[in-house]
Amino acid sequence: MRARGALGVLVASLLATATPAGAQIPKTVETPYAAPSDQALLVFSRPRRRQASETTYRIVNQAGRCIAVLNNGWQMAAPMWPGKHMLMVITGTAPPTIQLMQVKLSGGKTYVVNLRSRVNVKSPVAIEVVRRSEQPLEAFPPAVRELVPNKPDLRQCTEWVSWKRSKIEPRAEQAKLKWDEASEEHRNQHTVRRNDGWTALEVRGP
Repeated sequence: MRARGALGVLVASLLATATPAGAQIPKTVETPYAAPSDQALLVFSRPRRRQASETTYRIVNQAGRCIAVLNNGWQMAAPMWPGKHMLMVITGTAPPTIQLMQVKLSGGKTYVVNLRSRVNVKSPVAIEVVRRSEQPLEAFPPAVRELVPNKPDLRQCTEWVSWKRSKIEPRAEQAKLKWDEASEEHRNQHTVRRNDGWTALEVRGP
């Protein structure tokens, strides 16, 4: 009961108008980065750095469930229901650092977010939304399509989030307050919008 209540606090502190993010999404048999018609696909890409990087990025939805895990050089596709979601990017453990990003997704589209490390204690991850309108000829990025997606054990990650909930919850609340107080420019920079994505045909195309 205590764990369930704790996660409830986390949910409420992140997004009051959440979509059913906790619902299970069936696995797709499509090509790795082509979204099925009724779901969105969110691709998280972390470029490989020459120096060793032991810090893991955990991307967690408002229900406290991991949707992606990124180590150095990894790329991963996360199926999500269409709609509006607030996501946490969690790094470190003692205590964890939490940064927020918002996604507004349409079914049948694939979206891309690049994450890279930077020397910043408060915001150690640079979050870059790859926008369709900013790509040459609005094409799906070839560098993303060419990488094979990693498939880590997300259940293990979700269990870690539950185990660390007492440290994560206050940090999540602080991050949400900062998000609400941030400039419109900051929020726009860290928000994936519906027209930022590509259809399945465009992902498969040249």
